[in-house]
Amino acid sequence: MADDTADPAKVIVGVDGTASSRAPLSWAAGEAARRGPPLTVIHAVPALPARVRSAVPFGASTEPAEQVLDDAARHVRALRPRVPVDTLLTSERPASALIRRSGPEDLIVVGSRGLGAVGSAVRGSVGVRLAARAPCPVVVVHGSEKDPAAEPRRIAVGVDGSEESRQALAFALEEAAECGEASLAVVNSEEPPTPFASQALVTQGWHPPERLVEQLSEELVADMLTQVGRPGAADVDVTVLSTRETPVQALLAEARRADLVVLGSRGRGSLRGLLLGSVSQDVLHHAAVPVAMVSRNCAQAAVHRP
Repeated sequence: MADDTADPAKVIVGVDGTASSRAPLSWAAGEAARRGPPLTVIHAVPALPARVRSAVPFGASTEPAEQVLDDAARHVRALRPRVPVDTLLTSERPASALIRRSGPEDLIVVGSRGLGAVGSAVRGSVGVRLAARAPCPVVVVHGSEKDPAAEPRRIAVGVDGSEESRQALAFALEEAAECGEASLAVVNSEEPPTPFASQALVTQGWHPPERLVEQLSEELVADMLTQVGRPGAADVDVTVLSTRETPVQALLAEARRADLVVLGSRGRGSLRGLLLGSVSQDVLHHAAVPVAMVSRNCAQAAVHRP
């Protein structure tokens, strides 16, 4: 008889031994402490070519990698003594190693820079592809002046009414509820409807009332909040931010005040292509705070959860 028991949720973090991987490690440890699951630390070192491997003394090639994991485990235990830590050394490509060990209930955490395995996995567009392929949210942690182990106090999320942005909103609500006193800023870039002669009206200098744009955003977000209700979400302080700025401008402006930015994938309207297009690239490259990306795969996995 098949065992239908789901694997327990876990936080998975990739490390590469560089100083820049300490920030995502610390953030992941804090997240595991807040949520309760164990922390899995993965160091992925692709296998050496046979001609190189034959010239390396037996056991010598794995010693530095094992030291990376030992150092990471000590760092976590010093920071969060009660968080269970599992370590894994693998000879796969970093992105593949992280995705293969993750499930719909998990969370993947990586750094934005660095050398070696994890650095090469998330530099540039590769990190976006990692988030697009993962069955769970992916958080990219940037090195910043803020304490990466501190609880987020302000979370910003971009929404547009699409299923993917609903999943992003659900994740952001869950994060805010887990952190207790965190506030949530819901950013919506809304274009007001002009049902007749819109171009002619604009040419003549006519603009719809500003309050109309705000009302449309408030109605959209209120409907989404009802659909994605989460335990504890009623206690979260939610602010709706309606803007006519581009998604990048709006989200980066909010990122300067936030501790975490959450993005969905392939929305519609003004947030179109939020994960796989230029918007996500710009936010990832310019935001100084962690960026959580909730892909279409996450939305599909959520639908099929028991």
